[in-house]
Amino acid sequence: MIIAENCLILLDGHSILLFLYLIVDSFLIDLNVPGDVMALISLGFLSIYILLRSTLTGIEYPEIATKARYKKEKRSKVYGSIRFGILFIIVYGVFKGVPANLQEVVNVIGPATLATVFFFLLNYISLRKSYSKNRKLLDD
Repeated sequence: MIIAENCLILLDGHSILLFLYLIVDSFLIDLNVPGDVMALISLGFLSIYILLRSTLTGIEYPEIATKARYKKEKRSKVYGSIRFGILFIIVYGVFKGVPANLQEVVNVIGPATLATVFFFLLNYISLRKSYSKNRKLLDD
């Protein structure tokens, strides 16, 4: 059921974005955007929408309702984010090679740090929203 729902959301999101593109391109201004670029924009828009929707609704962690469980899960998210950052640096190093100077080190550490912070923030916000929603459900 979840797979079917996600497929409908995927088709719905693409349909809306492509329809808006058709209206703007046909009646307002000629955008001349190639089809493959439009497909990538549509996929990116839909991915961000699904990510933000699942993060901000508070339904990702239904089992987090106690303060102890929340703290344990938060600690897990911190360690998971650190592991993600280390893995990011390793994979980046494998593809780009070992940095030879300080500028190249900054070019590796900078994106890895931003990705790690972004990864942690998304997980933390989702966890916090879920905890808050679950506490409210228990109080009612």
